[in-house]
Amino acid sequence: MNKIPAEEVGAKIVEWYSCIMSSSYEEATLLKSEVKSMVGNMENSDKMLAYYSLVEYRHENMLDGNNKSVEFKDQFKFVETEMDHYLKYLYYFVSGQNEFNKQKYRTSIKMFRKAERLLEYVKDDTEEAEFLGYLGYAYYRINQYLISLSYLEQAETAFRRLNLPKKAINNKQIIGLIYVEIKQYEKGDQILKESLDESTYPTLTGIILRSIGLSKFSQGNYKLASSYFTKSLEIEEHKNSYFGMNSLTELSHSLYKLDEKERALIILKKAKASVQFYNDLEYRARCKFIEGLYELDDINMVDKALRELKEKELLFEVCELAEELIEIFREKSDNENVIKYYTLAYQAKLNQNVIGDGQR
Repeated sequence: MNKIPAEEVGAKIVEWYSCIMSSSYEEATLLKSEVKSMVGNMENSDKMLAYYSLVEYRHENMLDGNNKSVEFKDQFKFVETEMDHYLKYLYYFVSGQNEFNKQKYRTSIKMFRKAERLLEYVKDDTEEAEFLGYLGYAYYRINQYLISLSYLEQAETAFRRLNLPKKAINNKQIIGLIYVEIKQYEKGDQILKESLDESTYPTLTGIILRSIGLSKFSQGNYKLASSYFTKSLEIEEHKNSYFGMNSLTELSHSLYKLDEKERALIILKKAKASVQFYNDLEYRARCKFIEGLYELDDINMVDKALRELKEKELLFEVCELAEELIEIFREKSDNENVIKYYTLAYQAKLNQNVIGDGQR
C-alpha cells in the first residue's frame, strides 16, 4: 500500500487545528479520528508526528477546558509558552506549504511570513534551514529575486554546515536559475554547472539538467536546450516524476522551435498525458500555448492559455510567453499583434513586482 505524503497529512492537521481554534468540538473530534488514521499510514516524517502530537495536545486541552490536566509527551521538551509558539509556527508553515503545493504562491508567502515571526521558537537547525529554503523558493516563484536570493543563500549555507549536501545543492540550483531569469547567463550557467558536477542524486541531477536546458532555451540555443531536456529524461527517476512532466513540455517546445514538428508532436502528447496525471495548472496552460501556436495555428487557444496563467498570477510565465509572441509577430510585420502582446508583457512585468495579500 502506498504511504500517504506527509504534506497531505499536514494539510488535514491544519484543518483539524482550525476547528480547535474556533472551538468546533464535534468537527474537531471527527477530524482527529481521520488524522489519526492517516498518520498510521503516513510516510516517515518526524516533524509531522511532532505536529500531530502538538495539535492532539491542544485538542485534549480544548475538551478539558484548558485546565492543564493533560500531560504533554516528554520527548518534545517544550515548556508551555514555547510549545504554544512552536505550534503556531508549524501551523503557519504547514499552511504555507499547502498553499505552495496548490501553486498559490502569494498566499503561501503570507503564511510563511507569519511563521517567520515565530522562527526563534524553532530549536532545530535543520528545520530552520528547511523553512528558509521554502520561503526563498516561494519568493522565486513570484519573481522577487533579491529577496529570494537572500533566503536561498542562507538555506544553502545552513544545509552545508549541517552536512546535508542534497538539500544544499537543490537550493544552489534555484539560485542559478534566478541568475538565468535576470539574464545573467554566464553566472547562472556556472552555478548550474557546479551544481551538476556536485550532484550524485539521480532525481536532483535530472532537475539540474532541465534547469540548464531552460537556460539554453532562454538564450535561444534550442538545439542545446533540447539536448539537456533529453538527457534529463534519460534518468528514470526524473522521467517518472513531476519534474519529468516539465521536461517533456519544454522538450516539445524546443523541438517546435527547431521545426522538428513530427517529433515535437509525439513529445507534446506525452507531456499532455503527464500534465493530466499530475493535474498541473501551469503546465496544462503551457501545453495549450504550444499546441495552439505551433500545431493548430489557433491564436484563440494561445490567448486562452495566457489568460489561465494570468488568472493564477503566474506573471513571469505570462511575460515570458508574451515576449515569444512579440518576436514571432515582429518577424511577420504584424504590428497589431506586436502591440497587443507587448502591452500584455508590460502589464505582467509591472504586476509581478506587487506581492499583495495573495490569491483567494
